[in-house]
Amino acid sequence: MNDVSISKKNILPTFLLFIVLSWPFGAHRFYLRRYASAILFIITIGGLGIWWIVDFILIVTGEMKDDHGNKVSRWVD
Repeated sequence: MNDVSISKKNILPTFLLFIVLSWPFGAHRFYLRRYASAILFIITIGGLGIWWIVDFILIVTGEMKDDHGNKVSRWVD
């Protein structure tokens, strides 16, 4: 059985931050409190575009996780 909980964070603000401020800031990762990966996202320019594509897919499908490993799977409250 999967022990992944649902995050209190919502997909909509994560998605909007991703679209508007993904590069150069990696704002969606800072919003989810994933600071180390946010800094790496900035330094590597979104993994040369690969992280950007992967994050887009993870966010839209509700599979992105926050700093506690909880899935961000609700669009709004």
